[in-house]
Amino acid sequence: MLNLFLNPWMLLGLTGILLPVIAHLLSRKKYDQVDWGAMQFLELDNSAKRNVRLEEYLLMLVRMGIVALVAIAMARPWIGSDWLGVIASSQPRDVILIIDGSCSMGWDEKLDGKTPHIRAQQLAREFLATLRTGDAVQVIDARERSQIVLPESTRDPYRVKEAIHDLPPPAGSADLPAALRQGMKLLAAGTSLTREVVLFTDLQALSWNPDDETLWKQFDDLRSQSPITPNLWIVDTSEGELGRGPNFSLEKLQLSRELAILGAPVRITSKVKASGSDTATTRKVFLEIDERRLNDRAIQIKILPNGEIGVEFEYRFETPGSHLISLVLDEDHLAGDNRADAAVTITESLPVLLVDGDRQTDPTKSETFFSLAALRSTEGDQAWIKATVITPQELTIEHLKAASITVMANVPTLNETSRKGLRQFVASGHSLLFTLGDRVDQRHYQSVLAAGGDEIFPCQLEEIVTENEADKRGVRILNSSLELPWLQPFRSDRGGSLSDARWSRWWKVSIPIQPADPPGPPRPAAANAQAAALKPLFASTENDERSRLMGAAIVEARLTTGDPLLISRRYGSGTTAVLTSSLDADWNTLPAKQDYVPFLHELLFSLAVPPTSRNLPVNSPLLLAVSPELNPDAYHFLNPAHQSLPVEKRDDEFQSKVLLRNTSSPGPYQFLPRSKPPQQIVRAEYFAVNFDRQESDLTRLTEDQQTTLAAEDRMRFIENLPDLQKKMFTESSRTEVWWLLLYVFLGFLCLEAWMTRRMVLGGYSAPTE
Repeated sequence: MLNLFLNPWMLLGLTGILLPVIAHLLSRKKYDQVDWGAMQFLELDNSAKRNVRLEEYLLMLVRMGIVALVAIAMARPWIGSDWLGVIASSQPRDVILIIDGSCSMGWDEKLDGKTPHIRAQQLAREFLATLRTGDAVQVIDARERSQIVLPESTRDPYRVKEAIHDLPPPAGSADLPAALRQGMKLLAAGTSLTREVVLFTDLQALSWNPDDETLWKQFDDLRSQSPITPNLWIVDTSEGELGRGPNFSLEKLQLSRELAILGAPVRITSKVKASGSDTATTRKVFLEIDERRLNDRAIQIKILPNGEIGVEFEYRFETPGSHLISLVLDEDHLAGDNRADAAVTITESLPVLLVDGDRQTDPTKSETFFSLAALRSTEGDQAWIKATVITPQELTIEHLKAASITVMANVPTLNETSRKGLRQFVASGHSLLFTLGDRVDQRHYQSVLAAGGDEIFPCQLEEIVTENEADKRGVRILNSSLELPWLQPFRSDRGGSLSDARWSRWWKVSIPIQPADPPGPPRPAAANAQAAALKPLFASTENDERSRLMGAAIVEARLTTGDPLLISRRYGSGTTAVLTSSLDADWNTLPAKQDYVPFLHELLFSLAVPPTSRNLPVNSPLLLAVSPELNPDAYHFLNPAHQSLPVEKRDDEFQSKVLLRNTSSPGPYQFLPRSKPPQQIVRAEYFAVNFDRQESDLTRLTEDQQTTLAAEDRMRFIENLPDLQKKMFTESSRTEVWWLLLYVFLGFLCLEAWMTRRMVLGGYSAPTE
């Protein structure tokens, strides 16, 4: 009942109807009567007394009605009826226009540029012409995370038309239920009785989640909470053309490395998928580097109906820095899924810091002798890894700032300053590798590095294990445990010799139980790393903050005894790892094997994730390490539409970073100066924001699904604009009736004045015989 009032709390004013009753009772207060002779001629008979009481009661009821009418009118009652359509159409409205911005809205059936997104913009502008001057309008760009386009609702149609015209082209996926919820929340703060949400979409089923009963139950709960339930109108802008022809799409790019060495090959792989085709089709796939197409590197593929085929490219970069890699399909009806991007960072060499825990005057007896020799054995003049060797006592924050990876080789203990520096080093996006040996202080590692506030050591040391001499085969690496992509080339069934190395001693370790990371690669996921970097690295000693910093430990390789050999764990934005044996020849024969040099390089490259990932999902923040002296006002980000976006800078004790939060549009982003210095080459820092490739599924909502979604008058599906106007302005009309109550109020006021005057001037008299 209360939902028939816009201001139901004003109904508390109905308590005021007691005032006329109280006044009436007070007027009947008895006074002392003095009997004198003439009173017998003035006393009224019973009939006259009844008439007087009736007039008093009627006057009291009229006054109660006056108070009640004022209270009810201030509560702003409304009614809905078809016959009120003409009146209701003149009432002000609060309107939310939602434009579906998903990739499928770019479907071009006739290749003439008339996409559902273009039609949606056109229909929205035509719909604006049907609204009245006082109607308030807001626009929502429906994406994976919807964007409110205008700062606030406006009654200026020109501002709305301009906002609709400036919407970015369709790309990525869209969460339409979330966009509708956002529209209803905006309308909840409105003041108009008539509230409309109009969604222009192509009815792609993927954007609706029609079978998620929990989602739609929550949707209905939110809708029922509004005192004035908004009308939801769904307008089909595809004209039934979506998915009529064949579509070919590219999957997300997979890079062999996000961080590569100058001149080293970078492998790019993807898949091409076909849908809606009846025959085998020949397509071309082009390779683009830094937005420049390499026509001589194009490949031609033949794809079966509704099939898929893998594509692979290899490229060697000749200049260091940030680069953009793109694969592009030749033109078809849906351009949005014909391109896939990835960013890669090329460096002249990988700076690695080796902390030797057993430094000897004779270099051949030092802990890092074999590893240093292996890292310096790269063919050619340019070393892929630039290694620096120091002792634990020499370790400073300056050493860590110059390194991408730090290797703690058989280091006995670490002082507090070194531990603090290593925590910041890893949490800011770098990697730390422990290799163990006989000098490791078990108590220190247990009580300090693997416990308390540090926990940069991902496991617990139990004891040193020695192989059983009676075992003629010896302890070796379990071949089946080499499952990660970077380890698979070392498997014996692929010609690798890593499993031939014999391990005589190693540390037996136990792995603490930690909350598991979300599904994804064993190295730190980009989204997790970026999200972690947005918060302080350490917020006191709260357990939940440490849990956020640290992921679950992952065993990447095992020995044939079942004991872990290589363990890694996410820590902040970086990685900590442990090799439970040594990298020298004291505890194993690995340095004597042919795979020692490539294994060590691949191990370090696998740890060499960029401090902040350049390849991220939609709506993940972009982070880039910069110089502390950088002026953020002199730089900007460019989104895929080449729109300039402001830079936000963050400084901490270890590293300065620039940040971009708004990445709602998928595609390549750039960070570069606002103005180009004269006669200088400015290289952009590239990022690639990727969307869910399931968006290439162009299946429309079925009639049954539309019926289910429209059940209980939840929403209405409309085929064209005239149909929308007819149903919105007549069949779903609502109007406020407070103005009618004011007319009744004036009538009651006149009646009260007439009755009062009549009673005062008419007096009381006995009826004549």
